[in-house]
Order: sequence, then C-alpha cells, then structure tokens
Amino acid sequence: MLVTICMVVFGCGNPPGKEKGEIKDSSYEFSAQVKQLLQGNTYNPFSVSVIPEKINFYLPAVQSFARATFNGNLIIIGGEVVGYHGTANNPRPFLSSVANDSMFVIDLVNGKSYGVPVPAQYWNALSVTNPQSFQVNRSLFLCGGYTLSDSSQKRFNTTSNSFFQVDIPAFINYVKSGGRTPALNQVFPIAIKNDFVRVAGGELIAQNSRLYLIGGQDFEGTYSAGSTGNYTNAIRSFQLKKNGPNWSLVNLNSLVDSVNLHRRDFNLAPYITANGSLDAILFGGVFTRNNQSYNNPVYIKGLWDGKPAISLDTFQQACNQYSCANIPMYITPGSGMMYALIGGISYKEYDPKTGKLVIGDKGVPMPFSNLVDFLVSDMKRSFELVQTPPRSLLPAYIGSNATFIALSKYASQGYNDIVDLGKISADSLAGVKIGYLYGGILSNGPTSGTTPEGNIKTYANPTLYSVYFSYSLNKMKDNQ
Repeated sequence: MLVTICMVVFGCGNPPGKEKGEIKDSSYEFSAQVKQLLQGNTYNPFSVSVIPEKINFYLPAVQSFARATFNGNLIIIGGEVVGYHGTANNPRPFLSSVANDSMFVIDLVNGKSYGVPVPAQYWNALSVTNPQSFQVNRSLFLCGGYTLSDSSQKRFNTTSNSFFQVDIPAFINYVKSGGRTPALNQVFPIAIKNDFVRVAGGELIAQNSRLYLIGGQDFEGTYSAGSTGNYTNAIRSFQLKKNGPNWSLVNLNSLVDSVNLHRRDFNLAPYITANGSLDAILFGGVFTRNNQSYNNPVYIKGLWDGKPAISLDTFQQACNQYSCANIPMYITPGSGMMYALIGGISYKEYDPKTGKLVIGDKGVPMPFSNLVDFLVSDMKRSFELVQTPPRSLLPAYIGSNATFIALSKYASQGYNDIVDLGKISADSLAGVKIGYLYGGILSNGPTSGTTPEGNIKTYANPTLYSVYFSYSLNKMKDNQ
C-alpha cells in the first residue's frame, strides 16, 4: 500500500499544516521589508560573506556530488575529483580517473572525515557525476548521473538508470566502520534499475510519497565539444511500491514542455507554501541555442497533490544561473522566500572598471562567478539583488556544483537545508554564521582554458568555507 510506503520510506506522518502550532497565519502577506524590496530601486540590506575555514583534517575535493546531512555529519556520494571538464581533447574530458569512487562522511562538529570505496556491486551506479538527489528525514534518494557502463571503459560513456534509497544513519555507520557493518541491504534498502530515472543534471524533490525528477538529460556516449544529450523536457513523477522483498517504481507520469523545461544544471529552489508543504522554483539552467543561460524562472506548483503545474515569469535573472550553492531562506510559510545563490556560472559578471554588470567575460559567454545573487519570490513574481562592491565579492570564483550546509540552530522546522530568517533576527542582525560552503569548482579566473591572460585552470575545490549572513533593515532606502 502506498500509504504504508509513505510512512516507512518517506516518514510522512500528518499532512503539512495539520500539526498544532506548526504553521503560522496562512493569510500572511509579504512583510513590509520584502514588499519594499519587490518595488525595486532599493538599497540591498542583505549580504553574505564566505570565509575559508582552517581545518586540521582531510577534506575530499569533489564537485557535482549527492549529499545529505545528519546530526552534524555531511555524507558525500559520487561527483568528480577535478575541476571543469573542458571541451578540448587535451586532456580528454570525463576520463574514468576523475570519478569519485569513494563514499565519505565528514563530521563537521568534531572535525573528522571518513571514507570507504564504493561497494563493487554499485561501483558504476554510485561513482557518478551530476546525479539527482533529495533528502527526506533519515533517507537520501539518489538516481541517475553520468558514469561508465563497465570497468573496461576509459571515459564516462552513459547515464545511469539506477535509483537508490540510502539509509543515512546506516550509511554513516558503514563508512565510519570502514565498510564492515551494517550489511549493504541496510545501507541501501532500495536499489532499482529503471530507464525512467536515466537522467543527469536535473533535480529531484519529494512530496507526499511522490518523487519528482525535474529537467536534465540522458547523455549517451563519450563527451566531445558541442555534443549534447537527450533532454527530458519534463517533470517526471513516480512512487515506490514494495512487492515482497522487491521494490519498483510505479505510477510513472510526465509533464512535458519542450520549451520551458528544456534545461539542465539549474538551481531548483524549494518554496514553503502556506500549508507547510513544498513547491519549487526553477532558476536559470543551460544552454540556449546561442550557448547562453535561461534567465526567466519557472514556478512549479501542485507537488503535494501529485498534480504538478508550471507557470512562467517575465523577470530576467542577471547572475548565477548555473547550478551552485543555494541558501533558501524564509520568514513565514507562504509569505515569500529569499534565495542566496553563491557563485557558479553566470550570464553577467561584475566589471570593476565601470562598476556595472556586463554580459559575459570580454565576449566569452557564461563566465565563472564571484558574486552572491539574492532572489526574492512569492511564486508569482521575483526580484533580484546582486551583491556588488562596496559589499564584498566572493574570495574566488567558486560555488559551481557546490553545496550549502545550514547550521541546525538556524534550520527551519522539518527542512534541514532551509534557513529560518526569524531565528537569525532573534539572535543577531549582523555577521551571523549560518552554515558552510563545501565542494564545487574553483577557477583561477572567470574564463577557463587558454585566454589572453594565459591558461586559466580549474580545480575541485578543497576548501571548506564558513558562511556569514547580515542584514540591516534600518538602512533600506531608495538609490535615487
């Protein structure tokens, strides 16, 4: 029964909004401060600063991975151990040697890290780059990703059709024990193969016993410059069903829109609705026919009811369109949310000579970003506030395919990765450490490869950063 599956696999409990005291006034509108922000021509009262941490333990350098958090532990599965894959054949992109073939637990509280090799039976399904994943309570759901079809391959050459449920506490115990205990069927209680999840570069989200696989592509064969995969152009939905000892994907459905959902490597921003469930906003994504980003957001509603529907906004996002570390923040469910996108790859960059945002890097489209980009939205319209000087830029070109880990003291109830702005304001208004930035790509400049400035290299970022948030509402004013 799917009701049983909801309880056992998703831990759903009561529908959102039904527990006493869980949800505030659903008739609440934007706060006066957010309304003022949405009117435009305002001073940006928000800022995020990113400071490298000094650590004395091993930290794996990896990008484009799946992750989850539990009791101060960060778990890492998949990804690549190098920077941007490049488009030239020197070296050839996506060599088998770049795959992260280890699984990690990083204890951020006690400053320790643990790693074990990916189990042999799952080596090509978990040594993937750009998989889709989503955490629900003590479970991480993971599927797809670009990988190798078998161990004889020297380069990535297919997209995985595997789907996993990872029991997070069991996974942590397995890795910390050196792979000795518990048994793999306890660590991965669900392991399914189904071409419905053969996708890389999309996003996964779960609501009310349903999983939604949004965007992305099925890339088959080895990568070369200009090649592309088969885009899903869809929001795919499915549920999990157990028959005896076996699990399967059931109730497979697709909402297809070949224009507005033809995207990959975007930021899927969770949106807490008035009843406490999640909808989502699709910000950015690549690539248009002229190798640029998609700049208008797509609002995705109806996830709790199993009836996804999309609507569009004419708003044009200027910066940080590529998948990057994202800090979702809310004040009250249903009243609007704010997102801080940290770095990544951007349609526009900051020109220090003119003090303005310009398209591309001296004519090269989609440069790496050193900007923090704030987006405010109520799922009907959105507004952008780009953090530019005199506010600080990022310490480097970072954030692409990275992740943000919120401190539990500032996490919202039921959503570990969404920051509760009310908890921050109750603590302090300036310089509050809200979490960490980990992983992703580090570039030595906005454009990588051979440039007039020389050969600009990229790396998998080995640095852990503390993330600080500040806002000063009393400084709001018109720029005019």
